[in-house]
Parts: sequence; structure tokens; C-alpha cells
Amino acid sequence: MFSLLRSLFRAWRLERWTAIDIRKDPELAAAAQAVRSGDLATGVRQLAATRADHERRAVELDVLRDAAVQHVDELARLADQQPDDADLALWLGATRIAHAWDVRSSKRASQVSREQFEQFWLLLGGAHAPLMCAAELLPNDPNPWDQLQWRGLGLQVGRPELDEVWRQLTERGPRFYGGHASRVQVLCGKWAGSTTEVLEFAEKAAANAGPGSPIAALPVAAHLEVAMDRDTFPNHFRDPDVQAQLTGLSDAWFEQAEPHIRTPEVHHLFGAALYMMCDYDRAARHLTRVDSQTLPAFLPWAYVNYVPGNDFLTVRRKLGLR
Repeated sequence: MFSLLRSLFRAWRLERWTAIDIRKDPELAAAAQAVRSGDLATGVRQLAATRADHERRAVELDVLRDAAVQHVDELARLADQQPDDADLALWLGATRIAHAWDVRSSKRASQVSREQFEQFWLLLGGAHAPLMCAAELLPNDPNPWDQLQWRGLGLQVGRPELDEVWRQLTERGPRFYGGHASRVQVLCGKWAGSTTEVLEFAEKAAANAGPGSPIAALPVAAHLEVAMDRDTFPNHFRDPDVQAQLTGLSDAWFEQAEPHIRTPEVHHLFGAALYMMCDYDRAARHLTRVDSQTLPAFLPWAYVNYVPGNDFLTVRRKLGLR
């Protein structure tokens, strides 16, 4: 459990690598810098411009959330002043969740004080109202419901509540990658599901979404979780059935990939899995399409790099990639 928690906490660190290379998005980079300097209005405008694109909205929300953690109180005051602003409400809810994980820290539970735990739970609890407000103000946006999945995971709410959040999310975003990736976490055996359930979910989601969707890489995430749960990492990926499944998904996605903001994440997931299978040519085919400066905040490398010599940069060097 500790290894999973440690990885999950790493995903919420303020200074984290993200799924999008903001060096190639100067407008977003400028907005994030403005937010870090206390200019929250610029962040609201940036987020508001994403309303028509749920996938981009999720990624930009991650960037702006991290930039705003140190200004969460000011963000709350601004949201109170503008209660009908859906973007503010969503941003506040997401930032409170990130702030909660920062307060909790990445220490073992035995090393976290009672005061830290109480603050952690309080901050997660405080994310509910703004996220529900955002959901009401923009009823077609799946992002508030995705954030509610992470809130529920931290508070360890029951499956009925998590399943209802999932139902609401998929009504609004049946192919929403971010929400599906979060659901994989919910269904892990170490959280609110089981090995069988998470694998079945990921396989069915990939099949239903089609080979060109980034959701095709969800089985990699599910197998990463199973390997960690069973303490068979990375040998789990050398099972012939696992290899056949993931190689097939990788090849189909590579040939039919649709343009998507999450494409780099898919390359990372398949590239890491194929590397662990010792299928170095296929791994390089994926990882040559991502640079060494940008990688997802959580999976796959937060798990892969627990094996000495398997951190992202070392893997790139072993594959002969710059």
C-alpha cells in the first residue's frame, strides 16, 4: 500500500512534470506563471477558453491547479465573490484536492501527524461544494465529476458513491480519457476494487473506445497496478498473455492513433510496458516520439522507476534515444 500511496502523492506535487509540454504552449505557460505570481484572473480566462474541449480542459486544469496551490485561499475568496463562475468553482475544487495531498505529504501513515490527517480530510471535504457548483453550472462538463473521483478516493468513500460519480461522469464524457484513467485507480485492489475488476474494466474500455483512442492504453495502467499489488513488478509484463494483449493494443493504436492531447501519455504507457517486456524496438518506436523533458505526472514512470536503472532518462539512454 505504501508504494502506491507514495506514487500517488508524487502525482500531486507542485513541482511535477505534466502531460503537456507547456514550452510548446506559450499562452498556457504565461498563464501558469501569472497564476504563480498571484494573477488569478488570467488563470480563470485561460480555463474558460477550454470549455468546448473537455480533454484539453482536464490537462490545463492540472497545470493551473498546480500553479494555484500557494494561492488557494485567495482563489476561494474570488470564487465566493463570483458564485456563478463555473471555471472558478472547478479550479477551486481541483486546487483544494491538490493542496490536501500536499498537506498529507508523501510520508508513511505512521509518520503523518493527526493534525495533518485532519487537515487533509478537511481540505478534501471542502472540494465537494465548488465541484458540485461547477457541475451544476456546466452540466455537460465531465471534469467536475473526474475531480470528485479523486476526492472520493482520498476520503475512501464507499463504492456506491464512487459508482454514482462514475455514472455521472460517463453520461457527460463516454470517451473522456482523464475520467477513465481515474476510474482505473478507483477499481484497483488497493483502493475500492479488485484485480479482476480493474483488468476487466480497462480491457472493456479499450475495446469499446476503439484502437485509435488513447483509452486503448488503459490496460497498461491496469497491469501496472496489478503488478505492484502482487509484488511481481516488472516480471508481470513478461507473462505471454500480457505481452500478447499489450503488444496487440500498441500496434493497433500506433497505426490508427487519432489526434489527441493525451497522445504523449499513450506513448509513455506503451513504451514503458514494451521496455519491460524487453521488446526494445517497439519501445523505442513509442519513446522516440516523446522528449526527455515532459512525462506524465504519475503512470507509468512513478512505478517503473522503483526498479533500479529503470527511470525514464536511463531507459531512454539504454534504447539509444537522446
